[in-house]
Amino acid sequence: MKKTLLTLAVAFATLLSANAQTWEWGTATWNIQDGRVYENLDDLNLEGIVLTYPNPANYTLTFFNMLAVSYDLYIDNATEPVQAFASARGTGAAPEFVNVVFNYEWAEGHSYKIVTTGAAVAQANIATYTTDTLSQSSDSYTVSFSIKGKELVKTIDVEGTMALTITDQYNPLTYSLIDVNSITAALGIDDISQATIYGLNLNGSYNADFIGLYDGWRDADGEYTTYWGGWDAGHGHNAYPAVYCIKLNETADTVSYFFYDWWKEYDPEAPDTIPGTGSQAKLRAPETVYNDTLWAWNWVDSTGVEQLTYYDRKYRVTEGQDYKASFAILSDTQYVLINATLHFVDGETYEAYIKQQEEEEEPNPIKGDIDRDGAITVNDITRLIEIYLSQGAEE
Repeated sequence: MKKTLLTLAVAFATLLSANAQTWEWGTATWNIQDGRVYENLDDLNLEGIVLTYPNPANYTLTFFNMLAVSYDLYIDNATEPVQAFASARGTGAAPEFVNVVFNYEWAEGHSYKIVTTGAAVAQANIATYTTDTLSQSSDSYTVSFSIKGKELVKTIDVEGTMALTITDQYNPLTYSLIDVNSITAALGIDDISQATIYGLNLNGSYNADFIGLYDGWRDADGEYTTYWGGWDAGHGHNAYPAVYCIKLNETADTVSYFFYDWWKEYDPEAPDTIPGTGSQAKLRAPETVYNDTLWAWNWVDSTGVEQLTYYDRKYRVTEGQDYKASFAILSDTQYVLINATLHFVDGETYEAYIKQQEEEEEPNPIKGDIDRDGAITVNDITRLIEIYLSQGAEE
């Protein structure tokens, strides 16, 4: 207990000492020349994008302090910027310089322009649990740079169509098959295991957690998110509501499609709740549509008597809207891009689509012949296992 009190006393003493000082704004400088061209992401990461502020007054930045910079980011030829923040935390010392590192999710094959819009030295107020602004600056600093990308050697476009009339998303499963041999040939590699596979974030940057953490789920804007809400470790904030899922498996031969679909037996007395949207889920832009319907389910019990059960069915997709996802398969110098689109349609349109698909099927197909080569092979069995087992969704 005495040790805890002593630690707090030292912290307060340091804080009070810092309050007696005044931060002075000097001229900040970038660590790179304007127009810098990076060969790849590794090249950029070696030095980073850093704006350095001098500390001419030898101001002590405690552990409660932060120097925060707001900035507009123009990507490629965009006229509308992305608004973001970068910051540096105090260490309890009076540094000669403070380095603010800009850790945006930079992507290869793009150019960037940073225009800072303001800076502030802030302090956490442990008495009120708020942040106090100690000093501000409106000085603006600009820098531009670009990151060379790998050569795009092939683009594959696939699509799937779904509707609310699908009550079991695994039967029928909505999926697209990918010709892996065409990918390895385009990349000049012997096997897909020699390539690196990423899901692409909304801004085009690589996401290595697209299978594990996110399992293909995306929010209303198309950004990766977690299925159940809660803390999103990949993005460092509470997860936004999951709307749809587009998965590419680890062997890159199957894309499968799902939509958020939650069922509960209807109880007219129960409060209206939606899993994943409680206190742990942050409801904000992207604006999410919360749809629900009373679904009648006819079934036959063990005695052969027909029963009728009503379910409260909640979903977040919108009929008539397309939902997209992209994946990059990289070799050392080249990459293949897979663009997948989920068309969510109304029941009548879906019925017509299925009828058309059946009419276009080859006559007398062999059941289980996934790749339609006229025979059931190990390749067909492997794909069936991957589709139905290894890609289980959380529902």
